[in-house]
Amino acid sequence: MNDNPQKQNDIADLPQLESFRYENLFNVYQNNNDQYFYNILSKVNFPTNLDSTYFDTYVIPNRNMPYTLISYKLYGTILLWWLICSANNITNPVFYLEPGTKIKVLKPDLVSAVVRLINNNQ
Repeated sequence: MNDNPQKQNDIADLPQLESFRYENLFNVYQNNNDQYFYNILSKVNFPTNLDSTYFDTYVIPNRNMPYTLISYKLYGTILLWWLICSANNITNPVFYLEPGTKIKVLKPDLVSAVVRLINNNQ
């Protein structure tokens, strides 16, 4: 197995991923058969020392609203569902939040900086 893990976008043999994709947070490893894989047991380390001014509050408006839809409404992309879950310590994104639940969401203009912070701490 390759002891020099890299990010997928740093490996020429693999397709390039959009910058906010969840997969970009994880190192890619290569086994003895030259197959690439992620360590899916790795944990996303959301910064705990962010100032409260980095966040807005979002109220869940209706039932069965997936995190991808919340991400699209707030950030214009479905790819940041994982950021919403991480910011709110949501460990199972399969379950929806109840209407009226308040969650904290990063302000859109700070997303890139926080994603870089997360990526650097993985």
